[in-house]
Amino acid sequence: MELIKQKLAIEGKLSISNIIKQILKDDMDNHAKKMMIVGERYYNGQHDILDHDFRASTVYEDDQTAYGTQIVNENNSNHHNVHNIYQQQVDQKTAYIIGKPPSITVEGAEKDSKLKAFEDRITAVSSDEEFADKLNDYITSASNKGVEWLHFYYDKNSLLHYTITPAEGIIPYYDTDYQEELTELIRYYSIVVINNGNEELRKKVEWWTKQDVTYYEETEKGEYVLDITRRPNPHAHWYNITTVDGVEKSVEPQSWGRVPFIPLFNNSRHSSDLMRIKGLQDAYNLISSATTNNQIDLVELYWLVQGYGGETAKAIQRKLQINKAVNISDPSGKITAEQVTLSVSDRIAWLKLLRDDMFRIGLAVDIDDDKLGNAPSGVSIAFMYTPLDLKSNMLIIKLKKAMKGFFWFITQDINIKEGTDYDSSLVLFDVKKSRITNEQETIQMIRDSQGLVPDTILLAKHPLVDDVNQAIADLKAQKKERAKMFLDDDTPPGDDEE
Repeated sequence: MELIKQKLAIEGKLSISNIIKQILKDDMDNHAKKMMIVGERYYNGQHDILDHDFRASTVYEDDQTAYGTQIVNENNSNHHNVHNIYQQQVDQKTAYIIGKPPSITVEGAEKDSKLKAFEDRITAVSSDEEFADKLNDYITSASNKGVEWLHFYYDKNSLLHYTITPAEGIIPYYDTDYQEELTELIRYYSIVVINNGNEELRKKVEWWTKQDVTYYEETEKGEYVLDITRRPNPHAHWYNITTVDGVEKSVEPQSWGRVPFIPLFNNSRHSSDLMRIKGLQDAYNLISSATTNNQIDLVELYWLVQGYGGETAKAIQRKLQINKAVNISDPSGKITAEQVTLSVSDRIAWLKLLRDDMFRIGLAVDIDDDKLGNAPSGVSIAFMYTPLDLKSNMLIIKLKKAMKGFFWFITQDINIKEGTDYDSSLVLFDVKKSRITNEQETIQMIRDSQGLVPDTILLAKHPLVDDVNQAIADLKAQKKERAKMFLDDDTPPGDDEE
């Protein structure tokens, strides 16, 4: 940011419009941003193989010709196979991380009624369908792009909302010392406007700080000016409006004191999962598509006609097509049938090798592996899931940090509206990985750990428990009910009446 300002100042063109144009140009030329679009495209099945024309080939006049001539045979097949193994791996990782609802608790809630009330408010937010849906999109998009952003805002009814904001339109700025604190953020996107009856794409720009946001729009001439549809502009993060008898008396601008956007990074390098296997994915699609086109275009049987003139050969060919037989009188003539076969065994073996490499290098579990169908032990399953664990843990570490920010905004909203002073740092977010398991071994392990490990941890690992908080509440209610039955019945539990 400072370098851009200095450059524009030296050139004598320092203006907010020039600054925005330079920033957007640099961002759209950024290789990482371009790869975000590629990651999303591949996840949606729009692979590079779709642009390959199998009807085209290059012909060289002689061995000395450096550049050949491309010709297109319209009679050839141009079929494209998109084996979206990449999408399968991303969905597998997302389901592995949040296939089971995450455990969200407040530290100390089991001993403090105030903290228990706080926990109830937090879990009410995190247990609805919107949270699960957004979390799924959050992780999937971060896997495809390397990073995704979540934005908090208030609607006109003062209700707090959060939404996914595409990372390809986000430019974050961090503190110059440690690059940890988000100090400013630019969001840009395109809209369609009608100009003299024609549709045009123009950009909208939002410049966020810790205190407010300034809105800009692109003019017909490509300049950036304040958006007149936003009032006031700059705009506070939100406003406290006081009314008396329905009449607005005061409007107080408010701010979060931080930029209301939360990043979720896929890993420390902020890279997409696609980067691991793109070359392998493209090779798999290419070999599969080429083999399919060869099979489609294959002539299974052709006739070799010797010793006859061209017209006679054509006549024989027509008779063969119609009658499946032909009479010939020339002793020197010869008609033989030749069959063409296309060996695909080598290509199948190569495709298998590419597939194995995609799952090995992509750090994923191949669900078609025969080992999964032979009732493997818990140790074997854990070993098979080790690569997926490694990849998922990179994101889980970042997810827990992102959820710290998420629950900070949720807690601030609760404190503002209810006059409380809850501390968001007490919120604990834990992921319960969803994997194929040997449930009998898991349950036995839980039994053996009773008295050695806290019950809350054991419940979180139990295959029949999805919601730890609900399980604890149900167990307490069950215990009270059994105690009540014991008081109503003189017979101790376990003794049979005769």
